[in-house]
Amino acid sequence: MTRGRFGLRVDVDTHDGMRDGVPKLAKIFAAAGMRATFYLSMGPDRAGRAVLNVFRPGFFRKMTRTRAVNVYGWRTVLSGTLLPSRPIATAFPEIARSLGAAGHETGVHAWDHRAWQDDLLRFEPARVAEQLDRGHAAYVSIFGRAPRTYAAPAWLSRDAALLHEETYGLDFASDCRGREPFLPLVGERELVTPQVPSTLPTLDEALGDTHDDAATYFASMLDELGRGAWHVFTLHAELEGGPYAEPFARFLDDVRGRGFEGVPLGELLRRRRAEGPLPAHRLGYAPVRGRHGVVSSQLA
Repeated sequence: MTRGRFGLRVDVDTHDGMRDGVPKLAKIFAAAGMRATFYLSMGPDRAGRAVLNVFRPGFFRKMTRTRAVNVYGWRTVLSGTLLPSRPIATAFPEIARSLGAAGHETGVHAWDHRAWQDDLLRFEPARVAEQLDRGHAAYVSIFGRAPRTYAAPAWLSRDAALLHEETYGLDFASDCRGREPFLPLVGERELVTPQVPSTLPTLDEALGDTHDDAATYFASMLDELGRGAWHVFTLHAELEGGPYAEPFARFLDDVRGRGFEGVPLGELLRRRRAEGPLPAHRLGYAPVRGRHGVVSSQLA
C-alpha cells in the first residue's frame, strides 16, 4: 500500500525560512499536486549561534561547502549573536495556518532550535520538558488545537524527550533517522508513539560532498525512491524554498513522471499500519555523512 508513495517532510528552522521559504514551497507543492508535513520551529531564531560549533569536527567544512552565508544571508547568520533573535512561526501565524488550509500536515519542530541542537544531551530532564512544552503551547496559540506530531531538531533526541512526547498523545513523531516506522523502546517499555524516521540524505548533507550540485543530488534521490518501498524525504524551507527552489520543483515533476507520489508523513504511516503491526526498536546515536556530530538513529 505504501509502494509508489513516499513521505515529504519540510523542516522550518529560521525566521526567513518561515516568511519566504514556506509560501514558496506551498506554491511548488500545489503545482505538483502534492502535500507534505511541515515541522515549524516556533520560538527564537538564534541560527547565528551555530558559529559556536566552529571547532566541532566537520562543522566548518559543511558551512563552506554548502555556501551557508549565500543560502541563509547575513541577517540569519548573525541572528542571536551580533543581531537580535527574531521569532519564527509565532511571527507568521497566518502563513502557518494557511498550510492546513492547503491540505498540509503541521507539527512542532522546536521552541529554540539552536539550543536543542547544541545542548540537548546536556539538558536536565526538566529543561527537556520545558522546551517541548513551550513549543506545544506556541503551536496551540497559532492553531487553536494541540499538535499531532513532533520532529526533533537535527534528528537529535533522548529518552527524556521520547517519554515526555508520550504524554501529549501524539499520532507519531519523527525524531530520528532510520529505515522504517517503528515503536521506540525505552528501557523495557515499548512506547505507543510511533517514530517515522527520515531515510534519505538531505541536500545540505550532500552538496559539495557526495554531489557536486543540486541537480545531481535530486537525480540520485529520484533513483533512491525506486529502490525501496519506504522512504521519507526531508527538505528545508531555507534551501528548497530558497536558492534551490527551481531544481526542487523539477525534481517533483520528475517524481510524478516516474509515477511516485509525495504525501504527508501521517498519511504514509496510516497506510503502513494497515499492512500490519510496527516493529519495536531502540534508538542510538550515529554519525551521518555530511553532518557534524551525531543523530538519533534506529537500531537493528
